Amino acid sequence: MAPKLAVPSAGAILSLSLGWESRFDDHPVGLIDKGRFRVDEVEESGPPDQIVIRARSADLAGTYAKRRNRVWHDTTLGALIGEIAARHGITARVHPDLAGQPIEALEQHNKSDMALVQDLGKRFDATATWKDRKILILPKGSATTAGGQTIPAITLTRQDGWSWRYIRAERSAQTGVEAQYHDGSTGARKTVSEGSGDAYRLKHVYASKSSATRAAKSNLAKRQRAKSKFEYYLAVADCRLRPNQQATLQGWSAAVSGTKWLIESIDTTMDAGGIKQMVRLEGA
Repeated sequence: MAPKLAVPSAGAILSLSLGWESRFDDHPVGLIDKGRFRVDEVEESGPPDQIVIRARSADLAGTYAKRRNRVWHDTTLGALIGEIAARHGITARVHPDLAGQPIEALEQHNKSDMALVQDLGKRFDATATWKDRKILILPKGSATTAGGQTIPAITLTRQDGWSWRYIRAERSAQTGVEAQYHDGSTGARKTVSEGSGDAYRLKHVYASKSSATRAAKSNLAKRQRAKSKFEYYLAVADCRLRPNQQATLQGWSAAVSGTKWLIESIDTTMDAGGIKQMVRLEGA
């Protein structure tokens, strides 16, 4: 008997959409686009006949991983990301709150464009992703997209899922962050700090006081978010959920319900039992 599913060849581009064909609570009927994927490997076996397709994001292929050397001076985050996007023939979408952020000096030394964009995301406390032939840069917890569209916050209750786990940890006694920079007027190395008390010192030495201050603030915010973690297996998968989306948890202890949350990641699987999701959240 001929297979019901055409077997894709290695290198083929597949578009993936997930959703429900019948209504569950307030989950809408219809498919949600999840992006394009390039097929790496196809495996056929049987009986019964099975096809296993292994693919990765199509936006992570090509020359994005090629190591490069480049130096920038007196530019902005928006201009720099735009230059990288143009080099690969794709589009840059940098949130207005970040596009004008200054970059006094930046060295790309034997580093891929993909790695550089990820580093810039960390420096500016932003999510940095390559998706659908775009580089997307958004502030952590942003309520709008780079194009200005509202990202709706969500509320999850105990009735929305099965097992869950909450972790609150003081991972370090350090409650501040220090960053060093070169003072161009004196040639001396100086230090800026954010937070209070014992401080963690960043290893990188920055080109200016403003760059060092920005890096210290970003690292401190990341450390604060990492103190609270929540994992939740949803009873009904919601394919509209996305990383960096603001969330509220209701029905748990005051420590959980009183925390502002961001979706950190979403694990989605589909098998004979339907679509399943496990959502990881971090404190906002």
